[in-house]
Amino acid sequence: MLLSIALLTFELMGSGVPHQVRAYANDIVSPVLRVLEQPIRAVQAGLERIAGVSDIYLENTTLKDENDRLRQWREAAMQLSRENERLRQMLKVPVREVPPAATTRVIGVGGGAFERSVLIGAGSADGLMRGSPVIDETGVVGRVIQVGRWTSRVLLVTDINSRVPVRLERTGDLAIAEGQNEQLLRLRFLPQGAQVRVGDRLLTSGHGGAFPPDVPVARVTEVVDDFILMEPIGLLGKLDYVRVMAYNPVPDAVFDDADDQGEQQ
Repeated sequence: MLLSIALLTFELMGSGVPHQVRAYANDIVSPVLRVLEQPIRAVQAGLERIAGVSDIYLENTTLKDENDRLRQWREAAMQLSRENERLRQMLKVPVREVPPAATTRVIGVGGGAFERSVLIGAGSADGLMRGSPVIDETGVVGRVIQVGRWTSRVLLVTDINSRVPVRLERTGDLAIAEGQNEQLLRLRFLPQGAQVRVGDRLLTSGHGGAFPPDVPVARVTEVVDDFILMEPIGLLGKLDYVRVMAYNPVPDAVFDDADDQGEQQ
């Protein structure tokens, strides 16, 4: 009691003695607490290991089940692939897979209010041709409109001169995806009575020979009567590497018309 009264008196007098006593007490107690903490930490670590072993066992069981299902699907996919190849050969249907002519990096962005294009680091030396379609890891980016020896210019699908023949994945209806010099595309020339929903995906139809079929182009974001807007699936705002496809382009007349329109604007 006397010690407590003395410490309170020192505290009221503004003396630093109580603070020093607390500091010394902390220094003395700290090693003891560290020693006492070790068994508690060891018990906690053991419990975590036991829980972890249980989780690993459950996860391993789940992965085994998934692996069995995937193995069954793999066999089914291989069988369907073999049947598809035999039918393709019997019907003499050409292979639809298009190999890349070049994989290259975007090295520049076209400027101006009436231009949506990028400059890529590949040209005629890499086998590029005017009109070759360009894609990224997600979908269509655009098509080559100018080819140099080492570089080429790509007209993006958002450019006002861009027209991409597309097919509504859900219904198969054909239409045209038009650029507007904005972030979104507009869907035009859709058949009368076609049902379009927000979230529907548009793929290239292959009509006109500009793009290979069944490549993702855009996704519907807004439907107001006949005014349909779509967001490009290609990462046009984050382009880094792109692939130029070895695909026969459309006749040069189409590009000449597009170039003339761009020059007039």
